[in-house]
Amino acid sequence: MFSAFGILFLWIGRHEWNETHHTRVGHANLAFLLSVVAIALAAAPVGYLWLTGGSDFSGWLEVEFGVAIALVFGVTFVTYALVAAHLVGRSGEIAMGLGLGWATLVSGLIGVALVPELHPIVNALKARSAAIAGATHPITLLDSLLAFSYLAFFFAFVDAHYRVAKGLTPEGSPFVPSPPTRTPR
Repeated sequence: MFSAFGILFLWIGRHEWNETHHTRVGHANLAFLLSVVAIALAAAPVGYLWLTGGSDFSGWLEVEFGVAIALVFGVTFVTYALVAAHLVGRSGEIAMGLGLGWATLVSGLIGVALVPELHPIVNALKARSAAIAGATHPITLLDSLLAFSYLAFFFAFVDAHYRVAKGLTPEGSPFVPSPPTRTPR
């Protein structure tokens, strides 16, 4: 739910940020693409084991699954940071840094916690069961701990929004946004 609010907040201010900070938005788009690739990498071992009947439960598939899951969570926060890091003041930088650090730690722990859950997920899929909730139980607490990162990013985004609305650079001095560039259709 917090992710949805974060995406909505980004969407509301996207045209101002896109016009003023085109390069940063390009980096954020690249990080978002990395998130999509990480989702595919997390789904790959599940799909492979499901298609092959789950007979090859090698350790490297579990490690790849855990790393990909950690990347899915972690790179999402990197995307958020890339969108607004250059728009925040000192307090926003601190909040964003703390939120990003905490999200990185918790994302890694989520990946580690889900490594042993690859087998139950594949078995549930093979049995055509929707009972995958048990496999996600080990990350319930960890997932809720990401709320601290969401709160830190919310603070940083409010700071960024305030500064953009007031026409301030991160240092506090006014700036004049460059005119939007038009691309021929």
